[in-house]
Amino acid sequence: MHHASDLVLPASAWPWPRPVGPPRGTRRLTQQELGLASRRELLAMGYTDSRLIRSVRSGRLQRVARGWYGNAAALSPARLALRHGYRVTCIDAAALHGLWIPYRDEEERRTLHVYRPNGSAGVPEDMLAHPSGCRSWPEPDAVASLSLALEHAMRCQSGERAAILLESAMNRRLMAPAEVQRLLDAAPASVRSRIGALSTASDSGSETRVVRWLRRRGFRVEQQVFVDGAGYVDLYVGGILMEIDGRDGHSGPDAFALDRRRDLRTGRHGLQTLRLSYEQVWRNWADTQDAVLETIAEVGAFGRRKVEQLLAS
Repeated sequence: MHHASDLVLPASAWPWPRPVGPPRGTRRLTQQELGLASRRELLAMGYTDSRLIRSVRSGRLQRVARGWYGNAAALSPARLALRHGYRVTCIDAAALHGLWIPYRDEEERRTLHVYRPNGSAGVPEDMLAHPSGCRSWPEPDAVASLSLALEHAMRCQSGERAAILLESAMNRRLMAPAEVQRLLDAAPASVRSRIGALSTASDSGSETRVVRWLRRRGFRVEQQVFVDGAGYVDLYVGGILMEIDGRDGHSGPDAFALDRRRDLRTGRHGLQTLRLSYEQVWRNWADTQDAVLETIAEVGAFGRRKVEQLLAS
C-alpha cells in the first residue's frame, strides 16, 4: 500500500503531526442506527409476543417484514430490502456505514444492492442481487456488515469504485490497513488486479480517483505533503501541488477565503497549486485530465526546480 509522504517544503520546516485520532465506528450497524430489529433480538431484550402485538397496534412499532420490526425512523433501504426477503449490501450498505461514496447517476442511485442465500429469483426491477454463496444467512443483520459489504463491492464495482470504498474505510478509521489487506488477499486474483495498489493517505474518493489515474500514467505522486505556512497539501506531482475537493457542492465563502490564503502561502515559495473541484473530477473528468497534463507540461519544470531548491535549503 501507498502511505502519506514524508516530503517537507522547505526541508528546514518543522511539520506538525497529521491528526489521526482513535478508531471510530463499527463493523455492524446497531438496532438504534437502523431503527430495525428482528423478533429474536426483541425477545432477547425482554419483549413478549403479546407486547409486540400491542406495540404494533399502538403504532410504536411497525411490522416491516416477517420476523422484523421497525420504528418511524427505520432506514428506508433496509426496510425495502427486508420486505422482499433481502438484506442491503455492497455500495448501498457502505453508504449506510458512512463511507465516502463515488458519484452515481440517478439511475444508479435508484438501484439497491441486496443479497440473500441461495439465489435471487424474482428480483424487483429496482434491486441488484448479490449471491451469498451459502445456504443460510451469513449474518443476522438487516444490513451487511462493513466487511461483507466491501467483499461484495470488490466483486461488483469497478476497480476504481472498490478502491474508493476500501480507502474510505481506512481514512475514516472504520478498518485498519491490515484488515483491508486481508479482504484483498481473500479475493480472486482478477479482483485484486482490477483494484490495484491502495493508499492510506487519500482524504476523499475524489483524491483516490485523481491519484490512481496519475500513478497509472506513470507519475510519482506524493500525498499529504507539508508546506511551511500552508500545512498539509493533498498532492505533489510533476512539479505542481494539487488540492482536490471531495465535496459535492460549493464549499462556501469561508472555505474559499481559506483556500486563497493557503495558495498565497504556497505561492511565496514559488509553488503552483492546482485546485480541482468535485464537478471537475466527477462530471467533467475527461476535460480535467487533459487540463492537468497540460498544466504539468507547461509549469512542471519550473515547479520541480523550485522544489529542488526548497529541499536543499
